[in-house]
Amino acid sequence: MYLKHLFGSYFLLGLAFFAAIFVVPSCQQRSEQNGMDESAFVFETANIKGNEADYSRPAVITGNISNRDVYPNTTEISIVIPFYDRVSDKQTSAIYEDAFAFSFVPYAPRTISMPPFIDHLMVCPGDSIHVELDFADLGKVVYSGKGAENNENLNDFFVRYYLKDWPGFSEWELNSEGEPVSRKYEHADAFVKAIKQKLESHLARLNEFIQNTQPSPELIALCRKEIEADYYSALIQGLLGYKDFQGEDLSAYFQIKDAEPIFSEDCMSGNQFELSANIATWVFSSLNLDREEGLRLANDYPARMHFLEEATGNDMLRQMLITHLYNQLLEANEVERFEKLFASFNENVIYPLLKLSTRDRYVLKKAWQDNPKALSNAILNADKPRDGQTIALKENEGLKLLRSVIVQEEGKVVYITIGATWCPASRQELPFQRSLAADEREKPLRVVNFWLDEGADDLESIALGIENYHLTDAQRAGLDPILHLGRGIPFYILIDKDGVIVDFGEHLRPSIPETKGKIDKYLD
Repeated sequence: MYLKHLFGSYFLLGLAFFAAIFVVPSCQQRSEQNGMDESAFVFETANIKGNEADYSRPAVITGNISNRDVYPNTTEISIVIPFYDRVSDKQTSAIYEDAFAFSFVPYAPRTISMPPFIDHLMVCPGDSIHVELDFADLGKVVYSGKGAENNENLNDFFVRYYLKDWPGFSEWELNSEGEPVSRKYEHADAFVKAIKQKLESHLARLNEFIQNTQPSPELIALCRKEIEADYYSALIQGLLGYKDFQGEDLSAYFQIKDAEPIFSEDCMSGNQFELSANIATWVFSSLNLDREEGLRLANDYPARMHFLEEATGNDMLRQMLITHLYNQLLEANEVERFEKLFASFNENVIYPLLKLSTRDRYVLKKAWQDNPKALSNAILNADKPRDGQTIALKENEGLKLLRSVIVQEEGKVVYITIGATWCPASRQELPFQRSLAADEREKPLRVVNFWLDEGADDLESIALGIENYHLTDAQRAGLDPILHLGRGIPFYILIDKDGVIVDFGEHLRPSIPETKGKIDKYLD
């Protein structure tokens, strides 16, 4: 189950190809070297749409825990706030005397989560929500305060009316050779028919929920967006798979205008970010570019912006597509490129949730770029007590392996790939990884593979100069929550000569020329 989940985001080779092209931009010199004034990077807020007195109201979430002795080692609770990043915004509160508290600005009615206790929590500006958790019964959550009724009804909606069971391109079963096989539907026609039937079924269940519960108008709108956004995301991802498999033009099965009604300012479901990212992928994949053309477009941000702006007449969707494009730069840690292109973002994005959340993301990425050691230490020592903590934490087997690999040969740059032999995207990158290892053979570089399966020994592409480790279940489970592998592999980690994690993510593919440039920067 875990391996299939990891595999799901990266099986579609067409999708993986465009992710490689459109997510990973080329490196830029630092802005001061380009004669640019960093003081110009000020997020203009005068053009933000809406009443600041309304959208800037914070929401307060408090909570209390009963039967905490069931999990005495749980010292913190977090909320996850969806946005454009493989790792969503996250706030963590220490548990003090069985209580915790959060305060943040939601900007609009929206959904967040409190894993593993609450998958969907609706929060509005000005809300004050109190949550009662029972560690002896994790399925029992009691709400009170402003917003309590919305959340009781939202929980009822997901538990009794909406199970998110959408058809997909494949069931991802493995054959005797360990290869993914068994397409669920032989042709896109059958897939589209099945997924439309499922949409009708979910909407019928939504109507039952509305009739039986009589929820608030904003909750009705949010639940409808949850269903429809999931539908269009599943439709796009499935069609991309069939397009790559069948080699046919499937554009008639999805028109962007059909999904536009979901994008409005009344509320924001977390899966709208995923949907708009899928729509951006659909826009670029519809261009049917070969690799060379795609790489040229990847470096032409004005052209990419033009394609996205022309793709929709819906202002909210247009802003979300633009925001997604700029957050891809931050996701790839390309802070300088973001700064260089900043003026266009500043002018075009006026919705507070999008603009101000991007501002916060930029500030964090800029701080990490200026001091990567702080984040690296937090990652590598996540299983060790913080200053002032006396509680004994269980050693994380995944981090234990990562730390041991780093210290094996001090003074060398380490480039780690986390992948699996059953993942086509991982196998597709292996020849490039082998070439990289050969090209840098005389330099202080270690190229390392962390395999998520046990069947990698017979791969021809495992060559001299590449270290290979087969992760145990404990090591794999330990790395997943720290590095957030759950959204897909292959995943990469770049560590400098001092043992500091200086970059990580899907964007460090060896097939991307900029990756070698980043490695050479730390080799020099």
